[in-house]
Amino acid sequence: DDRVQLVKTSDHMLKHRRGGVIPAPGGKGRGKRKGRGGFDCRDGAPVGPVVQRVDEEQLGRHCEVRKAHGASITCMAMTEQGIYTGSQDKSLKRWKPTKGDDGRFTLVPELTVPLPESCYCLRFYGGWFFCGLWNGDIRAFSQDGAEATLKGHTRRVTSVIVHQNVLISGSADREVRLWQMNPGTKSFNCTHTLADSMPGPISKLHVLNENLFVGGQNGIAVVNLGDLKVTKLLPPTKGVADMLEFQGHVIVAYTEGSLRIFDADGILKTETKPLAAGPMLCLGGLDSGPRVLCGHSGGQVSTIALPNFEFRTHFQALDGHKVDSMLCAGHDGIFLLGSQDGSLQLWQRVGP
Repeated sequence: DDRVQLVKTSDHMLKHRRGGVIPAPGGKGRGKRKGRGGFDCRDGAPVGPVVQRVDEEQLGRHCEVRKAHGASITCMAMTEQGIYTGSQDKSLKRWKPTKGDDGRFTLVPELTVPLPESCYCLRFYGGWFFCGLWNGDIRAFSQDGAEATLKGHTRRVTSVIVHQNVLISGSADREVRLWQMNPGTKSFNCTHTLADSMPGPISKLHVLNENLFVGGQNGIAVVNLGDLKVTKLLPPTKGVADMLEFQGHVIVAYTEGSLRIFDADGILKTETKPLAAGPMLCLGGLDSGPRVLCGHSGGQVSTIALPNFEFRTHFQALDGHKVDSMLCAGHDGIFLLGSQDGSLQLWQRVGP
């Protein structure tokens, strides 16, 4: 069976259970403003009116919750309890997708948790919710009612991941910190701090095999998890927007709109010119297709077909506001977009 086999993950990552090299982009794209190979270098200006359907990609919008938050939705996560959104409005909210008689989903608010600061990243693991905050704290909430505050970073925490029961956080203070929980006290202690050779203020973290990829304002540093030393710095020295895993590789989106694919050792396999929709902010891995979804600063979303990495199209999802966050459910082609203005959209791809 050579079909792509996907596994559900919690941080909008698309994984493949088999190895293999992703080919360079090629063929004829189906998107607007496409050039050779489907990619083009244009500005990120809005391409037209907001759409609710993208027929060529079999995409449709179920619903939009206007002003779901009072400020930008910066991060999202999904658990069995529902969809969680974190915002610059200093709150964490839970939403329940509810299917109507017409087959369309709506998002019903169920819970609001006030936070002491704006929230910039979310991670759910082992019954705990971790919220990276503007002031450098990580606020932790357990399903059994316990709470904790992880103090150490001095600027906003932009990424929190978990590897082998170790919490790893990255911050705009240019540091990566490793934390472990004391099961008896349910408190978290910082065991290691990585500051040498970091690529500027940190935006994203991702573990692939035995390496930690640290994305920052000046590119990517690769850290060996065995000795916690930086083994290489990956060009280009550009801001990293997001990272997504696929087929044992990591797809890196840069803020200026280009994409690069590296293997687990940090060796470059594929690169693209900046996409037509312009600067990028987030990536999502959609099980249907499968597709890579790219969220742009002008409110557009680009779609790229996997595994051949072929550009398909881009469409205007938001009315000029940034696509600040994205969450793929991992099933049924469902994904959510978080807007700079606090609005929340739920979409679905129904095609093969």
